[in-house]
Amino acid sequence: LAQVSKLLSRRRAHSSVADGVARLCPAMAELTVENFTALCAKAEGRDKLARFWQYAARAVVGVLATFQPKVGSRLSDVETKSRSLMTNLAAARRTHRWCKEFPVIKSIPKCLTIANPVDMVLELGTKVTLATFMIIDHIGHLKQWKILSGGKRAGVGTVQLGLKFFCLSNIFGAVSQARAYLRLCASSEDKEKEKTSCMKLIVKHVLLIVQTAHLSQLFPTHDAIVGVFGMITSALDVQGQWPPAKPKAPAPSNAEAKDKTVKAA
Repeated sequence: LAQVSKLLSRRRAHSSVADGVARLCPAMAELTVENFTALCAKAEGRDKLARFWQYAARAVVGVLATFQPKVGSRLSDVETKSRSLMTNLAAARRTHRWCKEFPVIKSIPKCLTIANPVDMVLELGTKVTLATFMIIDHIGHLKQWKILSGGKRAGVGTVQLGLKFFCLSNIFGAVSQARAYLRLCASSEDKEKEKTSCMKLIVKHVLLIVQTAHLSQLFPTHDAIVGVFGMITSALDVQGQWPPAKPKAPAPSNAEAKDKTVKAA
């Protein structure tokens, strides 16, 4: 009986985990060449796909660094190539980040119309710090291209300063979504879909906080951890760009099936 109860408890745990994953991952279309082409046809889809491999390369760099491979060894060669892939993908994505701040800046005045003062400050803080990150990132990009002089901060230092603002933006976003989730939980209405969406955004914001804190040197952790977290957030973004699953046609009723049979006869 003890063994049976253990098996049942394990099955319940597995089913609860599976249910949680299913709620966080909405229905997506099948993995086909056509759907992959639809993903790559969008600039945002290509960007998030590149981001996934950028952070996968960072995870490899972080894992191999723990082994301290000798120069000229096989592991050292893999680490060098992974670091090159990570750096070049980051530079390519930075090029395509130009003008992304315009929609964010345009949405700032709308934040001032939010009735709740706390929600207004959080939303305003999220947007302003996000736009600030993008603008500083452009300045760092121009310094890397040697178009602007380095000044007190070189290109890398300027990019890290921008990432500090991005970290702050995600802190504002996480708190804002947590407040929204608590309101949904307190509601008497059935809002399971909205709660799942909020929880997904909270997880994404928290993982991004860890990533940006490390990349900006605000709170360094480890490249392997940041790489894995980056892959998860990138996969969530790719999921948002992937074509949705088409609704299945309802099965014909017995009466409809008989009618079709009679007509065929």
